[in-house]
Amino acid sequence: MKQHFSFKFLYLPVVALIFTAACGKKESRPSVTTSPDNTIHVTVTTIAGKVNDHGNGEDGNGPDARFWNPTKMVFDNRNNMLYVADGTCIRSIDQQNNVKTYMPEHVLSAYNEIMDIDIAPGTNGGTLYFISKENDIWKIEPNGNSFTTTKIIDRIYGGNEVGPINTSDQIDGPTGVTTGKNGIIYFLNSFWNTMHSITLNSIAPVSGTVAAFAGKATATRGGSAWLFKDGVGDDASFGGSVSDIASDANGNIYVADFRNDLVRMVTPNGMVTSLFQYKDGFGIDKDGAVAVAQANHVTHVSATADGKAVFFTTYGLGGNYSPALRMVRPGKDVVTLVGTAVNYGDGPGGSAWLASVGGIAATPDGKTIYVAEPGKKVIRKVMIQ
Repeated sequence: MKQHFSFKFLYLPVVALIFTAACGKKESRPSVTTSPDNTIHVTVTTIAGKVNDHGNGEDGNGPDARFWNPTKMVFDNRNNMLYVADGTCIRSIDQQNNVKTYMPEHVLSAYNEIMDIDIAPGTNGGTLYFISKENDIWKIEPNGNSFTTTKIIDRIYGGNEVGPINTSDQIDGPTGVTTGKNGIIYFLNSFWNTMHSITLNSIAPVSGTVAAFAGKATATRGGSAWLFKDGVGDDASFGGSVSDIASDANGNIYVADFRNDLVRMVTPNGMVTSLFQYKDGFGIDKDGAVAVAQANHVTHVSATADGKAVFFTTYGLGGNYSPALRMVRPGKDVVTLVGTAVNYGDGPGGSAWLASVGGIAATPDGKTIYVAEPGKKVIRKVMIQ
């Protein structure tokens, strides 16, 4: 992995609103286009929406389209379509930048915003999972010119329970959903700092099991996170305010660990590791080998199919500087792709500027990363050569 809107109350993710609140550290600006083993050329363009104009959520081509609150996204290479969570709706964007309403707002209530979206396993393009603010997980499948939806987990009250689906309160403050090997679904309970898995037995009727997967639960709902620790399952801990997860084709899951200033990786067997160094305290954006690289809060994450490149966003250099789009190549290095400029606009990575970021989505080959900007009401496209 945010259509037409009529409601007036708009939910903006906390992470998207607080980029400008970072402390004003004055660090030297890192190079955008160089890395230890090759030169990376980056170009940023705006492909859909009009800056600062939400209109009425109109469909259309490129700048004729309008968005209300574009956030989490996912790219489906089965039909080369980008899906964007836009409040309570899902929009689709094709390779010609045509924006259409995929799922309209009336499917969900006016206050049940979509928190994250991912591709369901299978060969049918456009089959998705999404997780919503009211602690639900849905599957949506194309059906000719329409679609069908199935609610996998339906819980109004939040909790961190495990066991058979829908027999207890199993979701609480969902901020991420993704799929791994064998169709297993993973979701993040932000109020407990835990990641759980769902193994489905069937969709009609829905049956399956929710199990603990990774992260030590806080002592109380919304309590303080445990001290940083890598490890297996609940022997590992995530920092507070985790806002995004993603996966690769090998079944590895990547976590935007906001408070720990890290990108974490969770293997299919639940082993949690960090993709660059942990620093206890306020981070900075620092490029270089993974042994020395750092991040200033990690907010969103996406990965290539092979997991050889993991893209993430941060607060950038803080102060008046923009958020940054960066790339970690596990075991190698961290490179800033966009985020050193001070004036908003398109262009080369070193001079382009990002506004508050609501979500990112990489193509499987990692040559394109899409960026949703809820404040500016646009979708940007970052090309890497």
